[in-house]
Amino acid sequence: MKKSLERRHDAHTRANSVCEMHTAIFDATAGGKKARASLVANVANVTELLVSQQKSVEDRRAATVQSRAARVRLREAAKAVVSVGKLVNLPEIAMSTMRLPGTMSDDELLAYARTLLDRASAHADAFLAEGLPPDLLENLAGGIKALSAAREQFALARQQFAGASEAIRETQDQSDRTVRVLEAIALNTPAARPEVLTKLRVAKRVGPRKAAEKTPAAAPPAASTTPSSTPQ
Repeated sequence: MKKSLERRHDAHTRANSVCEMHTAIFDATAGGKKARASLVANVANVTELLVSQQKSVEDRRAATVQSRAARVRLREAAKAVVSVGKLVNLPEIAMSTMRLPGTMSDDELLAYARTLLDRASAHADAFLAEGLPPDLLENLAGGIKALSAAREQFALARQQFAGASEAIRETQDQSDRTVRVLEAIALNTPAARPEVLTKLRVAKRVGPRKAAEKTPAAAPPAASTTPSSTPQ
């Protein structure tokens, strides 16, 4: 979809360049001048939106990297808490039942980590007495916070990308209508025919030109067979 938007933008940019090269024709009337100014503004607006959209893509990639790192951090901290928890002897809670989870989604991992943190924090002294590093629970809490923040950044980047896409489409639809107006002006202005009109029509084409159908090559003429002379 992004390629489609970029191709439309390229077409509008080319059409805008044609109009700028022939301002005397398009600015001859108030309506033509207004249409050309509208196209200039729309092209500039879409250029900015495409930059914003690309930033959203980069933010989303960064969030993905941060999520992976946070997941590793969470699982490492959880593994330590579970390992030490098997040695903790508390009558009111069976620490030996704690297990390190297998493959799970971010939501599942966050829910598991929060439950584990609450469980271990309530008996922090017992865990420390069995060898849990003093900063381990803090690391577990930090991992939860880091994964939550990365997920929020990813969701925000997706929303921004979608919002920019919608704004681009709306602006480009308006540009299509504007280009049609400018084409009508060129069509009905003798000074613009045929050079400017042709330039504008070529410029507004979206995407690569369709390959011209190849005309099958004519078969070479059959070699004529000259009957051999019969010896006299």
